[in-house]
Amino acid sequence: MKYVKQPKRHIYLDDFEWRALINEYRKQVIDENGCVEVVNELLVKIVKAPTKRIKVQEVSE
Repeated sequence: MKYVKQPKRHIYLDDFEWRALINEYRKQVIDENGCVEVVNELLVKIVKAPTKRIKVQEVSE
């Protein structure tokens, strides 16, 4: 069996967006009677992910 290399994705969120994303996803899974253990494992992995400071420039069109 061959494994296909998956592309890496980088998402840049501020603290408010980060918390909103996590809370909404968890609430959605709970409402759908999904497996909360899987969500908890994913959230732990996300929270432990390394952070990196970057400079962001806003571009107005």
